[in-house]
Amino acid sequence: MKKLIVVMVALMMLLVIRASAAAEIEVPGLVTDNTITRVGHDFYRAFTEHWEEEYPGAITINERPSARWGSWITIKVDQDLLYQTFLFPGHNDFDKQVNVALASVYEALQKRAINKALLNTGDLTKDEF
Repeated sequence: MKKLIVVMVALMMLLVIRASAAAEIEVPGLVTDNTITRVGHDFYRAFTEHWEEEYPGAITINERPSARWGSWITIKVDQDLLYQTFLFPGHNDFDKQVNVALASVYEALQKRAINKALLNTGDLTKDEF
């Protein structure tokens, strides 16, 4: 009887450990689309078609549309803003803006990696309650 109880407790502990490990799984290289308009979706598609870097984290492309000014596009990693621009519905210099965004994000990710490795000036959110 005691052996049965010990085996049951061991199995329960194993299941708890596996469940907690499964909750911490992250998908590397994920680029999420939080755009709303056609111009925003086109920007996301063009950006991801040309994106070639193997980044371990998640990149988010956000959009705030405006009927008067076009769409405000921001590209973020965690809480860090990497790039932002206005896109107009007429697709003026659209390919150029995508290429500038790609170059800016590559450069910002390289700077971020250098800062993280050498300076250790990360965000203090881990220290907060």
